[in-house]
Amino acid sequence: MARRLLVQQKNRHLNGKGQKVDAKAETQQITGLVIPVEWDPRGKVKAVAIAAFDESNYRVASGGLGAELVSRLKREVTVWGRVESQAEGKTILIERYEMSKSSKGKITGLALAAVVGFALTAAPVAMAADQPAAAKPAVAAPAPAAPAPAKAVAAQKAKAPKSLAAKPNAKVRTLQDALNSKGAKLKVDGMMGKKTRTALKAFQKENGLKVTGKVDAATKKALGLK
Repeated sequence: MARRLLVQQKNRHLNGKGQKVDAKAETQQITGLVIPVEWDPRGKVKAVAIAAFDESNYRVASGGLGAELVSRLKREVTVWGRVESQAEGKTILIERYEMSKSSKGKITGLALAAVVGFALTAAPVAMAADQPAAAKPAVAAPAPAAPAPAKAVAAQKAKAPKSLAAKPNAKVRTLQDALNSKGAKLKVDGMMGKKTRTALKAFQKENGLKVTGKVDAATKKALGLK
C-alpha cells in the first residue's frame, strides 16, 4: 500500500543544510529509483538520490522526509519537494513521497542505466582508505595479437548490418507514441535509437511478452498497433 507523508517546517526559507532558498520556488514532482550516493566508514548508506526516468539525478537534501528513503533502496518512488541546483548537481528537499505499488516489476531499463552510471561514480572509498594496499604479483604482458588479414576485415565490414536509426521512420514515430502512452518518456523523432529499444524491451517485460526489442505480432497487439 502506497504511503503518503507530509512534513511541516517552521522555516520554509532554509533548506536541509541551513542555506537560504527562494521561498517562492514551486514544489516539483519527480519519479525515479532510490539509489545510494554516500556511505559512512563502515559501509552503511547515509545519503541517497532519486535517479529519475529522464536520466536526471537528484541528491536528497538532509531534512524533510529524505532520511526515510535510506531504508527504501532500489525501489520506485514519486517525491514532491523543492529542487535546487548546486555545484555538485541538483538536490531536492522532500516534503512528500509515495512508494510505487509495483516497484519490483516496473523499473525500466532507462532507470537502471541511470542507476549504474550514478551509483558507481559514488562508490564508498572511506572503507578502502583504512586497508593497506596488497602487493600485486608481477604479470607478464601478453604478446600483441597479429593483425587480421585485409580480406577478413573487408568480409566483416560487408556482413555488418546497416543501422536502423539512419533516417527518421514514420513507423518508429508511431511506436514511440504508443510507448509514451504506456508511460515511457521518449522523444518522438522517428529514430530507432538505444532509448526507444530499451523502452520497448521494458514494455515487453512488464507485459509478459518475449523480450526481443523488436515489434513482433504480440507486441503490436499489446500496444494497439496495426
